[in-house]
Amino acid sequence: ELLGLLLILWIGRSDLLTVTARWPEFWPDASAVTWYGIFWGGLLAFYAYIGFEDMVNVAEEVRDPQRNLPRAILLALAVSFLLYFMVAVVAVASVPAGALAQAEAPLAFLYQQMTGREPVTITLISMFAVINGALIQIIMASRVSYGMGRKGWAPAWLSRVHPVTRTPVIATVLVTVLVILMALWLPIESLARATSFFILMVFTLVNIALWRIKRRADRDYRGFSVYPWVPVAGALGALALLLCLILLVCLIYIV
Repeated sequence: ELLGLLLILWIGRSDLLTVTARWPEFWPDASAVTWYGIFWGGLLAFYAYIGFEDMVNVAEEVRDPQRNLPRAILLALAVSFLLYFMVAVVAVASVPAGALAQAEAPLAFLYQQMTGREPVTITLISMFAVINGALIQIIMASRVSYGMGRKGWAPAWLSRVHPVTRTPVIATVLVTVLVILMALWLPIESLARATSFFILMVFTLVNIALWRIKRRADRDYRGFSVYPWVPVAGALGALALLLCLILLVCLIYIV
């Protein structure tokens, strides 16, 4: 997946070098339609950032997690932001925005337009990237189900661990089946919208929970810690995006 994004950047490197001089072309106008598209696209694409926080669900498998997990999360977030931003800049600098918007597979279309070749390479890489994203979510959801089963918040059979692999096989199989069913029967935009909705809800609740924990007198932190205003800002930011998503969905169905 990383090599696929770097390939796009390498192919479009000449256009990337002209961005500074062409920056006014990329600045959006003040019309409501333009900003509606920006917010809607940003909210739909929010699901692309899930994954970097999933590593906390395998904390038991990490050496020195108090030291390594915070660094890994921040590093993964920074690398993801930089790559997504640069690929987006290359896309709008290399291909007309209207043509890119009409493409069913934007990265494949971008590769074809910039190289003049059939997008076989980038298509194969994209297939592996999709599978990789699904595997990450399967690992995360199965570990969450395992933990809930151990706590008694879900059926106990979800916490059963295979004697050889030492992994929650039943929970993994269940999550895998659910992912396959949703991928086969639901449109990609509906999946992206639903995923963004639920992840924003989770982010809001997690930040509120962290704020509550930091207010407790018996709190005991080991390793990474943040100032109290950080979870407050995180909760308000995620809640604002969640409300925007709900409003935009309502407008779509009304119009």
